[in-house]
Amino acid sequence: MGFEDAPPLAYVQGNGTGLLLDDPAEVARHSLTYDLLTANALSPDKSPAMIEYVAEGYEHDAPA
Repeated sequence: MGFEDAPPLAYVQGNGTGLLLDDPAEVARHSLTYDLLTANALSPDKSPAMIEYVAEGYEHDAPA
């Protein structure tokens, strides 16, 4: 999370827990991870087609 008048923060959420980070090195690491994931993610327009493609693979592999 970026702010105009304060240093950036990172919020990490897990199963039943959440953590707000303010250490600059940790915030930078999480920010880089988020940026890399976002850059490699499919667009909202292309995601449904990928999900359907993968789901069809499961249907073909399902026991009869």
